[in-house]
Amino acid sequence: MYNQCNYIIMATNDNNIEKSYTLEITERDKAFKRRYQAASPEEQEKMGYDVPHHADMEDIIITEMANEWLRDGKPVD
Repeated sequence: MYNQCNYIIMATNDNNIEKSYTLEITERDKAFKRRYQAASPEEQEKMGYDVPHHADMEDIIITEMANEWLRDGKPVD
């Protein structure tokens, strides 16, 4: 879900404890999405956010959210 502050918020239910994760979209992320959208389909396949080496579940979920935002097809601004 998007709101006016360019945040993506996702809530999950883990053992009856609801957790929410917030991804803040920075200017750097917006520039990356512009490069992604300008790239050819072959180049786009190679682009995305990587999961950190010692990632915990929160890092993995936030990285998935970032990749979904990157590939959503919506304009950056």
